[in-house]
Amino acid sequence: MRKTLVTGALVAAALIGAAAPAMADGVTVVDQPDTSSLNNIWTFDPLGVPVFGAVQSVSQVFGRLF
Repeated sequence: MRKTLVTGALVAAALIGAAAPAMADGVTVVDQPDTSSLNNIWTFDPLGVPVFGAVQSVSQVFGRLF
């Protein structure tokens, strides 16, 4: 019993000791992506959901089923 506890404690200490944090060199500044070409029905989303693309997709489901 004692040997099992000591072994478990040593394994836990080794795992915790091996888990070093990943340190970054500095702050990375990322520019805004170019979204000028995202103006089709699949990306136009006035309500947060591409409404026209979603309606077209749902209407195509019924056409494929029947």
